Amino acid sequence: MLSSCWLFWKEEVIESTEKQDYYVDVIDFLELSGATQIEKVWQVNSSQDIELSANANGRVSSVWVKVWDKVSAGQVLARLDDSIGNYGISLERSNIWIESAQINYDSTKLSLDQQIEDARLRLEELERNLEIAVRDAAQNLEQAKNDLDSSKYEDLDTAAALQLEQIDNNIEKSRLEYEIKIQSDQQQIETFKANVKKEFQNIRTQVLDVIDFSDQILWVTEQNRRKNDKFEEFLWANDSDQKRQAENDLRSLVSLKDNAEFQNYINLINSEISIEQMQEILSYTWNIYESMLTVLISLETTINNSISSIGSLSSADIASFNSQVNGLQTQVQGSYTGFISTRSSIRTFLSTYKNSQESILKSIELQEKDREIQLRNLQNAAQSAQTWFNRTEISIEDRIETIRQNIRVAENNLNNAIENREVTLRSLNNNIADARVGYASAAKEYSKLTITSPISGTIAGVNIDVGQEIGTWTPLFEIVSDGDPEVQVAFSDNEKDFIFPGQKALVSYNGTDIQWTIYAISDVADSNLNYPATIVFESGTNIIGTLVDVTISLDSEKRLIPVNIVEVGWDNTWYLKTLSGWTIEDVRVRLWEVYGEKIEVLSCAKNCSELRIIQSDTSNYTPNNFVIKEK
Repeated sequence: MLSSCWLFWKEEVIESTEKQDYYVDVIDFLELSGATQIEKVWQVNSSQDIELSANANGRVSSVWVKVWDKVSAGQVLARLDDSIGNYGISLERSNIWIESAQINYDSTKLSLDQQIEDARLRLEELERNLEIAVRDAAQNLEQAKNDLDSSKYEDLDTAAALQLEQIDNNIEKSRLEYEIKIQSDQQQIETFKANVKKEFQNIRTQVLDVIDFSDQILWVTEQNRRKNDKFEEFLWANDSDQKRQAENDLRSLVSLKDNAEFQNYINLINSEISIEQMQEILSYTWNIYESMLTVLISLETTINNSISSIGSLSSADIASFNSQVNGLQTQVQGSYTGFISTRSSIRTFLSTYKNSQESILKSIELQEKDREIQLRNLQNAAQSAQTWFNRTEISIEDRIETIRQNIRVAENNLNNAIENREVTLRSLNNNIADARVGYASAAKEYSKLTITSPISGTIAGVNIDVGQEIGTWTPLFEIVSDGDPEVQVAFSDNEKDFIFPGQKALVSYNGTDIQWTIYAISDVADSNLNYPATIVFESGTNIIGTLVDVTISLDSEKRLIPVNIVEVGWDNTWYLKTLSGWTIEDVRVRLWEVYGEKIEVLSCAKNCSELRIIQSDTSNYTPNNFVIKEK
């Protein structure tokens, strides 16, 4: 046994002397942590060095600063003449729109208030009639009772004769009420006809405006032939189908305007029209409004799908087209809102006025039947006195119920008039608000003719001369701020998750370390799909232009390993060199996000917690020549 052991030991000694020791750096997986550092090298810049560009089109009329002049925030630097954009005209036009909207509001309010007052007077009249009818009911019943004793209707002084006369008077009163109702309804219908004609006259002008403006851009008629040659190819640059749709929508509107039906309605509004023709004009006018709004929406979409081109279709041209389209949309939509209100009033009236007339006729019919019944009863007074009494009761109930029905109709009309007033005035108030918004927008555009400094600093460059015509985004001045220096550091999408405002950052330059906090990080990626973060230094730190090292610590929820120890297999999978006993074993792993020089381990082909990971290079290791040794 001893001999055998000695021989075994001797063989091992011989083996170890033939192979060299191969030391590797090993770390247990559980010793790995999620802590690492991200290091970036960036240049320090001024926090407010800017290039000031024009926000409007115009000709430079004056420049009041020169290079190296000191300026304050808000100081006027230059002035543009309003020779290109016509911002002053737009401002004046917006003011006129406000006045027009206010006038329309005031006139409509007067009309609506008058409608409410008329409805209230009608309701009060019916309520008085009800009081009278209820009061008269007792008297009429008493009279009917007396008729049981006196049924000689041939004598003028008898109660029966007086009752016949009263019935005749009531019938005459109802007939007069019916005639007044007919006249009132006819006057209302004539008013509606005049409003419909006015609406159609208004839309004629708007149709011409919309077609003329749209055709100058899209060119579908001979009137504006080739006017868009200069910029047509840029209109559909982003969506040619939309441009064709806009052209088709415009052709449909032009066809609607040029067809015989349109001319027929023009002739109609200059003559007497029937109720049916008025309703036809309402429907046709509605179709025109819908077509105009469709054209303007398609045109706006087409303009927004355009691309700018210097000399052909500039950004200012596109903005101008959009501004004009928005102006037309506001004008048409405002008219359309008023038209919808008018159409609603007309439809409501036409659906109820016949019923009101028929109600009065029904009342007359009932009264006439009562008279016939009364006359027959009086002819046979002895036999029908009690019947007349009963009929009188029925007549009274019918009359009171008829008045009550009219009261309910009048109450509904009053409530509808009040609600219509509120809705209409809110709509008109919105029109006024829209006009004021347009004025504010025009005023804002006009103010862009005055160029002011957004910051305090020094003029580093003047890029314009007096008399020069410039467009939007033309560079005007370069201004260097005297404010705090800052560093803009870009982080990848996965790094961004660990960066937040207020986080500490170590900034190193010229052997000096300064710890500052991150001021802000953008939620919008730049052209390289990185997210910039800002580190601001306090005033007086004069290191603008210096390259600095920025180090930020982060802590992942997963364990991190150095990227340089990961190997890629032939099947595009990742492997780690691990020490298993005294041999090197490749273990496949799933990796996740990279942070600087480290990467997250998501899972392992073997139990991750049991892995002993080799961190040193083993590319020259061969089992025949070396024996693994752990450092």
